[in-house]
Amino acid sequence: MRSRVLLVDSDPEGLAGLAQFLARHDLEVLQASSVREMDQALAEAEVDAVILDLMRPGEKGLAVCGKLRAHPSAPAVIVVSAVADEADIVVGLEIGADDYVAKPCRSRELLARLRAVLRRRGEAVSVARDRARSESYHFEGWRLSAATHQLFDPNARPIDLSPAEFNLLRVLVAKPQEVVPRSELAPGRPSGEARDFQINVAMSRLRRKLVRAEGGARLIRTVRHGGYLFTVPVERISP
Repeated sequence: MRSRVLLVDSDPEGLAGLAQFLARHDLEVLQASSVREMDQALAEAEVDAVILDLMRPGEKGLAVCGKLRAHPSAPAVIVVSAVADEADIVVGLEIGADDYVAKPCRSRELLARLRAVLRRRGEAVSVARDRARSESYHFEGWRLSAATHQLFDPNARPIDLSPAEFNLLRVLVAKPQEVVPRSELAPGRPSGEARDFQINVAMSRLRRKLVRAEGGARLIRTVRHGGYLFTVPVERISP
């Protein structure tokens, strides 16, 4: 599968030229000429890396980098900037950039740095996924297995969950006794009636399965205008 890269640059010529170059090297390329367009692109598709040309040097530009690092999908970030001062490079890296390239830069050098960043990100994601798949969550006698997507009630009886039901429950048990907004239950998907309907259906089915066991009815509480709350403490068991 090709890696997907988002280019953020206010210079139309530079944006188009770099996009064509990267596309010729087996990368799927998205483009944005402003922060608003960047936000829209990230809401519509998950990307592996962002090449961010700091359109506004200084604090405002670096704030965009921090915003990307806080995004749910946490793409890798390469900052490209005409400012090559050591202090700016250090700040850029500390705020979340994976690499910092000073202008003018050669396309092939940028491609090499991008591939290195993507390789490191891929390795980190693989390790995290393997670890996450082997984890289990325990709460008041219940157990949720990340490896098998199965839920076991306090009497050790298995409760089969659909992928949508499992994903909802896993998000909630990962943040016990904390209000989880609906937007976090379907990360990467734009908001709208279709997404809300899917969440409602999956949540309704999940709750019907939980109430079949003693204590299951009180595990998930709806918080009006807030989201959902998993009401009991959770112990995460890692290998």
